[in-house]
Amino acid sequence: QWYQRRVRGGESGKGKNIVSPKLVALKEQLKMAAGGWDFSLFLTEQGFLYSAGSSENGQLGNNDAGQYIDGRKTLFTAQATPIRIHSFFAQDPRTKTKVRLPNVSIRHISAGQHHSAALSTMDHLFTWGFNGHGRLGHKTTEDELIPMRVNFFRHNDPNQCVRMAKCSYGGCFAVNNIGTVYCWGQNQIPRLECPYPIPMEDLYGWDIHDFAPGRHHHVIVADKSSISMGKVTKGELGMGPNVKSSSQLDKMKTVEGIPMLKCAVGIGHTLLLADDSTTDAKAKIEGLDVNYD
Repeated sequence: QWYQRRVRGGESGKGKNIVSPKLVALKEQLKMAAGGWDFSLFLTEQGFLYSAGSSENGQLGNNDAGQYIDGRKTLFTAQATPIRIHSFFAQDPRTKTKVRLPNVSIRHISAGQHHSAALSTMDHLFTWGFNGHGRLGHKTTEDELIPMRVNFFRHNDPNQCVRMAKCSYGGCFAVNNIGTVYCWGQNQIPRLECPYPIPMEDLYGWDIHDFAPGRHHHVIVADKSSISMGKVTKGELGMGPNVKSSSQLDKMKTVEGIPMLKCAVGIGHTLLLADDSTTDAKAKIEGLDVNYD
């Protein structure tokens, strides 16, 4: 359930360096986990959300940045064991006061560099943590220490509620219930610095299955196409050896016509999970070159 890496702030929920997989001490059954730069999020089958790691930018969602003074140094505490995030809030658009929302159950989580996002079972999107360049989508650049609902997506309109949402390195991407894709925060490609969601017009009309926003490139699987954009260092756009970068969305022609279920991106690579349940898709997959190196 865990991975090998150096732990700076207890982000594994173990409080020390982890050199082999260890179980995280949670009594509930886990549904999913997400890892940021120096913190982690854990979602249980019951819809409860836990966090662990560095609290420096408020990304743990416990209303505490953990700041303290040691001599002349400003330091920050780390949460070595997962703690539950109990409270979720929304800002009243008229009074600007923060109102606690009752009975919020979470169904999906995502972690960025120093910010977090969670989708509720009511399709409401909450973000918190570091808010540089407006990556939380609240029309401000102030850090948020508690999960706050992104009011841009009107919670009383089912069509405008959020179906999917993921953090990128410096921002967020989301898809509403009618399929419109939005992005906000800071992204290198597309060139963007905006503190509130704006639509990605190039994706109007696509049936989005999944998307994976990265630091330098993004991948989207929609209909029977795999689409990418961004900078190329190791061929991660999947467009062949002659493409160095692309500021516009384009199809990966090698896998065109193969329906994809999921996608993921790393620093310099891309992963696609294909659906081979149909004869046509299976034939296309079998026709691809296979690299066993």
